[in-house]
Amino acid sequence: MATPEKTAVIVIDAQQEYFAPVGRMVLPDGPRAVKQIARVLEWARRRELPVFHIVHESYRPGATIFAPGSPALAIHPDATPVAGEPVITKHLPGSFTSTPLEQALRERGVERLIVTGFMTQMCVDTTTREAAHRGFQVTVLADATAAMDVRGPDGQVVPHDQVHRTHLGSLSGFLAEIKRAADVTG
Repeated sequence: MATPEKTAVIVIDAQQEYFAPVGRMVLPDGPRAVKQIARVLEWARRRELPVFHIVHESYRPGATIFAPGSPALAIHPDATPVAGEPVITKHLPGSFTSTPLEQALRERGVERLIVTGFMTQMCVDTTTREAAHRGFQVTVLADATAAMDVRGPDGQVVPHDQVHRTHLGSLSGFLAEIKRAADVTG
């Protein structure tokens, strides 16, 4: 396990796009998860751990979600960065893909990532896999992440809580450890 001074917190896409009334992709468990993100941020700041905020912005022409200039791109008030916390923009699900995140983490000597944010089945999953492939130890905080309902191949809706558990289960073990915020923050 990396020592605390080699640990960083990553907050992925804690943006208004996922919250009513602004967002178009409202996550049923988003409000609960962002409260846990706020708890983790408070804990990390007290310990002076590096915190990186990742925001998604679509580069697709005519985008209807994460559209450039949209108020939905704003970071949720409970996850607002403070001075000195980098905000890195990404255009794809992985927070490492075509961004300066890895370089910034390496420059700070980070070995362990505590991952929070949205959505479990997309950007959290992809970023966790990217981080593990790059040799980082990863802890995903299950209650500081959330998923959305998805439509399965048979056309049936897979409920968000089942999507969330399934994706966390697929990461658990070789790629990441899965914990709750209280397991980390005490």
